[in-house]
Amino acid sequence: MKGLTPSFGVTLGIQAPESLRALAGRIEGLGYDSIWTGDHVQFYNPTLESLTMLAHLAAVTRRVRLGTAVYLLALRHPTIAAKTAATLDVLSGGRFVFGVGVGGEFPKEFEASGVPHAERGRRVDEAIEVCRRLWAEPPASFEGRFTRFSGVALEPKPVQPGGPPIWIGGRSGVTT
Repeated sequence: MKGLTPSFGVTLGIQAPESLRALAGRIEGLGYDSIWTGDHVQFYNPTLESLTMLAHLAAVTRRVRLGTAVYLLALRHPTIAAKTAATLDVLSGGRFVFGVGVGGEFPKEFEASGVPHAERGRRVDEAIEVCRRLWAEPPASFEGRFTRFSGVALEPKPVQPGGPPIWIGGRSGVTT
């Protein structure tokens, strides 16, 4: 397509911390554009918390974009997720991409997080609005189904104006 520049990234799995640092440096050195990680509270393999892992990688990289593919936003309170994502954007110098999704393939992680599995889509929709508002408005107020606050000033604001880009990922069991 005209005007689009190809972009190449790597998704990281579970690694020892020393291996993650070395691998991130190698990925960046080879000219890749981005490093991604998945997110789960419970998974069939041990999984590091995604935003914490990306903050770790932000400290050892300078150029590559860092992103979640995808962050299960419904499992976290949106004001805390907005603050953590803003912090990661600041620490990475504006290189963070907030990939979010509803998840659902592991219902036990919803149970463990106190989130009804059937509400995950509505919670993510609302949480995206909460994040955008907190990143842009000083101070922000919100009145939703799951989240309510008034006069909250999230500081510092993300480096990227309006906050990190939010990419929405998903899949469907529907086949054609």
